[in-house]
Amino acid sequence: MLDSQGSIKKATTFVYLLIFITSIFLFYQLLTSSKFPINEVGIKGEYENVNKSQVDLIKNKYIKKNFFAVSLQDTRKAFKKLPWIRDVSIRRDWNKFGLLVEIESHKPIARWRNRGLVNSYGEIFHAAYEDNLPLFVGPDEFVDEMTVKYNQINKILKKELMQIGTISLSKRLSWEIHTNNNIRIFLGKEDNDILRKLNLLIENYQFILSELKSRVEYVDLRYKDGFSVKKLNEKLYKINKEKKIPL
Repeated sequence: MLDSQGSIKKATTFVYLLIFITSIFLFYQLLTSSKFPINEVGIKGEYENVNKSQVDLIKNKYIKKNFFAVSLQDTRKAFKKLPWIRDVSIRRDWNKFGLLVEIESHKPIARWRNRGLVNSYGEIFHAAYEDNLPLFVGPDEFVDEMTVKYNQINKILKKELMQIGTISLSKRLSWEIHTNNNIRIFLGKEDNDILRKLNLLIENYQFILSELKSRVEYVDLRYKDGFSVKKLNEKLYKINKEKKIPL
């Protein structure tokens, strides 16, 4: 009886071992067999600034194994190293034995201290870009807050067809902007109710212009109950402008 039980136990162990070895062999075959090539790589998303040759290079380097062996994680990391790609998701398409790659590219809204770009999520990234963009100047750790403030202020300035040319946040966390029509506006700190005062300025903007009968050099909103406006010295402005004209 004992011999019979021992034989059954040995046979069972042998069967399990055989199944294990067979599973490893079949798994290895799946990973190395040329019978399971990747038939198609579909790429979706907005990636007009992404260099096509760089995408092709990644496809040739990381998507050359068969359908089961390709590393989705390594391929995703390679795609995310491209300058204009913010995020990417990759999954297997079991119907077509292919891969589906969905790319989310950075959408630049500003330059960051002339050494980077800021995307619509308030993140700094580094890529070549030739078009004109507003300028952000401030501490790196406040870039997301500056993005929020940029959108809020632009919404107010839009009422007078203006927008931000430069937005600055000092080390003392005081805000300042230059508009695209060369008006400097001292906003002060957040606890001074910046947006309310800026709205007040824009509501009276046409009245201010008609009263001054001239361009505005700067507006100072750092007052408790109002703001001050300095008129631009037209003669000095013309002299400086002529000096900047190349011969």
